[in-house]
Amino acid sequence: LVPVMDLVNHEESGGKFLELSGEERLKKGDILDTTEDDSGTFIVRSMRHGRKKPLRKGQELLANYNVPNYSPLDWFLNLGFVPPERSTSWTKIDAALPPIHSSRDSHSHHQHNLAGSYGGGGGGGTITSFENL
Repeated sequence: LVPVMDLVNHEESGGKFLELSGEERLKKGDILDTTEDDSGTFIVRSMRHGRKKPLRKGQELLANYNVPNYSPLDWFLNLGFVPPERSTSWTKIDAALPPIHSSRDSHSHHQHNLAGSYGGGGGGGTITSFENL
């Protein structure tokens, strides 16, 4: 984590996070002159759609997190959310565990009644059977 940078929220049209190398120069078209001591410093500029956007008092600073090779699952696991522009790539995964059937189910010949081992008669909310694995 980078303190304070965590307060900057994602916006697809926002500017990028820039990490300085220490070799940036105004005469090369960079936004500032840097030295080796500046290497590793992060900069966020208020931008929308590639143009500077000055912030007004109280206005939120937004940035495009821009992690191009992240899948929606990577976004969710590493950043805690999936941005709308990446949410269309989800793939449905079938359930890994078999369903639990009630004793009234038509598959009752594949089930074992466990009510006796739990000391109950299958009353409200108690587990009465599992499908044979």
